[in-house]
Amino acid sequence: MKKLKYLMTLALILVLGLMAYYFVVNKSGKNSDDSKEATVSAVEKMLSKDLEKNYPKSVREVVSNFISIQECYYNETVEEDKLVKLAYQAMRLFDEKLVEANPFDKYYAELTKEIEQYRAEGKTLYRTILDKASEVVYSEIEGVKYAQIDCIYYLKASKGTDKVTETYALRCDDEGNWKILGWQIKAKESE
Repeated sequence: MKKLKYLMTLALILVLGLMAYYFVVNKSGKNSDDSKEATVSAVEKMLSKDLEKNYPKSVREVVSNFISIQECYYNETVEEDKLVKLAYQAMRLFDEKLVEANPFDKYYAELTKEIEQYRAEGKTLYRTILDKASEVVYSEIEGVKYAQIDCIYYLKASKGTDKVTETYALRCDDEGNWKILGWQIKAKESE
């Protein structure tokens, strides 16, 4: 009777040990698959957004979507066909005046040139902050609504890091959607 209890306990321990081993092996395998998906998903996630049907509702969301596209441009190795799609996705966020001044061919040519320059200099966007404390500044001129918001970019390069603040200007279109009119680097404040 004692031996039977001993054998059953030993068998139970072995079964539990095998189950734990199986769980750990399968979980670590899934994690490596998840990390592969995470690399792909930054680009795929941005491309899967239907900005025609589900356009971002606020100034902050519009700029946040554009920042996500930029992170794909500069931090991911993107195949040319997907880069073209990302550029079209970005242009959906642009105001018609910005699109008129920068038609797709011009925008795409400048974009690829800039990406090549970033890669040659070893630059990456390692952090972007659309600061929640950063206020959206609204204005209205002749019945047209405008907005501005700042975004902070931290660039990592072989020579160290750099902090760049850009101010985005947006205009509300006839359908009530905020569209990017343009952006510019904000002058560095003297310390």
